[in-house]
Amino acid sequence: MSNSRLHSFISFLIMLLLNLPASAQDLVSRPLQKLIDSPTAGCPTAGSYDFELRAFPDGGILTGFTVGLFNRASLGLFYGGTGIVGFANPEWNPQPGIAASMRIVNESMLLPALAVGFSNQGYGAWVDSTHRFQFKAKGFYTVLGKNYALMDLGEFGLHFGVNKNTLAGDSHALDYFAAIDYRLYSMLGLIAEYAAALDDKKGIKALGSGK
Repeated sequence: MSNSRLHSFISFLIMLLLNLPASAQDLVSRPLQKLIDSPTAGCPTAGSYDFELRAFPDGGILTGFTVGLFNRASLGLFYGGTGIVGFANPEWNPQPGIAASMRIVNESMLLPALAVGFSNQGYGAWVDSTHRFQFKAKGFYTVLGKNYALMDLGEFGLHFGVNKNTLAGDSHALDYFAAIDYRLYSMLGLIAEYAAALDDKKGIKALGSGK
């Protein structure tokens, strides 16, 4: 994608998202849409938004935001690169990151919520040889989530998902992730997650498995 087309595309998405009515909300009033690196089945409130800013080695910065389009869907835009902080010349990601999700089944007393989505935004430096980030993007995913209220002790959620990145230039194997979050009102949140990284352990192009 040429620089002019890339800038036009980013400008179009920013204008689209900025023209949606948006309002900030406390995390207690709605489920988390993303934990550390993993998405959840959290359903965004129409007009709500999340802002994200990450720093990583080699002067890397990633920023972006996600907006609730209506009560079952969200759309996000991300962009960044390495060498942004420090004296090196910045190396920008070759394309913006896009994330979209749709909740298919709402959570009930017995059943978990079910959501499907897509994200081509990974984390860390971009690797040209394999067309992927150091920490691989989820790609297409399905995730289940269930929240439990603990009366005056807050609430916690369980999450399990399956994903497949078909855009990367290395393994297209299925991967799995699981997570748990605990929120004590709006003052404290604890998050733990695990990804099996089965799509990043085999072959000479893999970045995982001992590397």
